[in-house]
Amino acid sequence: MSSSIPDFYHGKIILVFGSTTFPGKVLLEKLLRSCPDIEKIYCPVYPTKKTVTHHLSPVDTFTEIYTTKLFDRVRRINTKFQEKIIPFDINLLISPTAITNTELDSNEEKQLELISWRNLQNTVDLCFYIANNSVDFDEQNLKDMIQTNVMDLKSSLTFLKTCTQLQSIVYLSSIYANIDCPFIDECVYPCPIEPQKLVDALDWMDKEMVELATPKLIGPKPNAFAFSHWLAETVLSEEQKSLPSISIVRVSIIGAAWKDPYPGWVEKSNGPSELFAAVGRGYLRSMKGDSHDILDIVPVDIPVNLLIAASWERSCEERKQHLTLYHCTSSGLNPFHWQEMSNHFIEYSKRVPYEHAFRRPNLSVTSHSLIHDSYVFFSHLIPAYLADIGLRLTGRQARVVNLYKNLHRTLLGLESFMIRGEIQCSYDSLNSLRQLVSETNNFNEFNFDIRALHWPTYIESYLIGTKRYVLNEDMNSLNGAQKHLNNLRNIRWAFNTIILVLLWRIFISKRPTARNLWYFVINFFVAKFVRFFKILSAGNT
Repeated sequence: MSSSIPDFYHGKIILVFGSTTFPGKVLLEKLLRSCPDIEKIYCPVYPTKKTVTHHLSPVDTFTEIYTTKLFDRVRRINTKFQEKIIPFDINLLISPTAITNTELDSNEEKQLELISWRNLQNTVDLCFYIANNSVDFDEQNLKDMIQTNVMDLKSSLTFLKTCTQLQSIVYLSSIYANIDCPFIDECVYPCPIEPQKLVDALDWMDKEMVELATPKLIGPKPNAFAFSHWLAETVLSEEQKSLPSISIVRVSIIGAAWKDPYPGWVEKSNGPSELFAAVGRGYLRSMKGDSHDILDIVPVDIPVNLLIAASWERSCEERKQHLTLYHCTSSGLNPFHWQEMSNHFIEYSKRVPYEHAFRRPNLSVTSHSLIHDSYVFFSHLIPAYLADIGLRLTGRQARVVNLYKNLHRTLLGLESFMIRGEIQCSYDSLNSLRQLVSETNNFNEFNFDIRALHWPTYIESYLIGTKRYVLNEDMNSLNGAQKHLNNLRNIRWAFNTIILVLLWRIFISKRPTARNLWYFVINFFVAKFVRFFKILSAGNT
């Protein structure tokens, strides 16, 4: 394999499904910046609702994306980089007639002049499919998950089978699709359930019935998210004979960027960032789990670089296998324990504090249910209800209790993902690709070796990135946030003092034995202090 990765992507036309997701946006930025000679990137997306009566078109969606800091480095290289990205309604691939029968504005008509079913069939060289890898399970529903991760994939594969120039497909899956296996090998574990039959069975059920049926349907899988990815991998395995070479990248939890596009780059849609924000602002103070368990989180630029390199390898190799799998996790290569994460995060969050903190940052990870429940009662619920009472008394809307309800629901969904032991899996394909890239390319440009990641530095970048990009806080206002933390500390000390005085009045002052013991302790320490002071004064004389 002689060509480098940038040379390989020269003049290529790429189709990216899931381009508006967190890893999808980072993939676009990386392709445009590191492979600037790409011809076009087509981005099929669903129109999103802006209001009840108005839909945000794909063009409008990307107009907003272009204005973010994400593309600043690309903008310095090429001020007209937007011309390389062609967003369009994904229904053009699924049902082209539905597009032609709808009313379009001038921008959409201009885009559709560049797009047609036949044009895409004859020009697309590479395809990236970024499946739903969000770890936000507040509203997870088996029917919706299967529709998003499975049926939409099947519809897209039907179109991809007709693409005459297509060289490879790279699919971003989840390692949790097979988390019930003791050891995850580089193969597809087929699901015996037919996706269409499952959709038909769920179609007549209401939301409550789906929730009741879900545990029985998903079996040993932790939730509907993992089950839907397992089903999607099965679909890819069954369809591989009718498609060009396929690569599946199984990733664990995707976190903030390590290096690209910026250290700590993250979005609000990224699940762990909301969790870290809750810890940094003092809301989350206890999590249930073993402190020696591993937080298997991977910076977003690691899987993005792996996707780009996998497509390069699959398209250029002489002997093309139909299906290759890569495991992109951290627990087996560079493990990071919850106790370490908690210590580093608390240290850095006091050094770079968040504004409007509810309490001083502190996080306890314990496997004891009684201790955890006690922390939740005394550190979560009681402060929440007291805060809401204070808000009501001042004429403001009570919101803290509802915030904690949402936080606890999110933690329940994340429990089987974020707090667990090492994920046992094979890294043979990953190691081979890493060796190949290092021999033929500038590996630093497309680095996906997580063994070189320094976790304390990364956690600090993650904290700063959450502050800047998720909470939109100014890094120049640290003094005000620090003063606020100091005030919270003083309030805590005053509150603890009041509690001790009350306990003294209720229990100790009314017992003669306890009172005499208290006087003895006080007299003892006072005598020691006076003696020490006299010795010190005599020495100075």
